[in-house]
Amino acid sequence: MLDMVRHADRFRGYTAGGCMLRDNEVLKKMIATGEERMSKIASQLLQNETFMGALQKTMSAALDVKATAERAAQSALSAMNIPTSGDVKKLEGKIDELERVFEGLSAKIAELQKKEASSQPPQTH
Repeated sequence: MLDMVRHADRFRGYTAGGCMLRDNEVLKKMIATGEERMSKIASQLLQNETFMGALQKTMSAALDVKATAERAAQSALSAMNIPTSGDVKKLEGKIDELERVFEGLSAKIAELQKKEASSQPPQTH
């Protein structure tokens, strides 16, 4: 059991000597070599027309599937008489427009009331 605990400690980043694995020069060299090889592979793939064509087709298909799913969800919500996020955004726009109109009307009414009050002679009772 004690061996298992020691073994688990090694995987947490410690060697038997107490040094961190990331400070190990051999490990650093292996990581650098792996990064260099991955960079070469990525570069080769990006230059490969067949791979890029397949990648573009895959991305296009994924976007088409997403659009189809969104349309299906919108149709389902509409059938259940539930507003979509687009419907809510439209309503928010209309509410904003009505608020601006209301504020404009309120300002005009206040202006007219001031004019009316200033044009009438003071009333005495």
